[in-house]
Amino acid sequence: MAKTKSTTKFETLAQENAYYNEPVTVKLFKDSGKYKDDVFVAVNGVGMIVPRGVDVEIPRKYAEALKNSELQDSFAAEYQAKLSSAAGELVSE
Repeated sequence: MAKTKSTTKFETLAQENAYYNEPVTVKLFKDSGKYKDDVFVAVNGVGMIVPRGVDVEIPRKYAEALKNSELQDSFAAEYQAKLSSAAGELVSE
C-alpha cells in the first residue's frame, strides 16, 4: 500500500477492504440542543448508529463518511451565507 499526501493507493482489493474496515476511534460533538441525538451513517447501503459524546471505535469507512458529511455541511453553510449576502446587496441597491 502506497500512501500519498491526500490519497491512499492499494495494490489489492483485500488491502483496500482491510484499510476501510480497520477500526478507528471517533468522538462526535454532543450538546443539549441540536447535537444531542445519536447519528445514523450508512456506507453502500449498510448503516450504523454512532453515539455522541463518547469515544467509539467504528470502521474507517464510516468515520470518513461522517467527516465528508461535516465538510459538506460546512461548504453548504458558507455557500448559503454567500447567497444571502449577495441577495442583501441586490435589495439594498
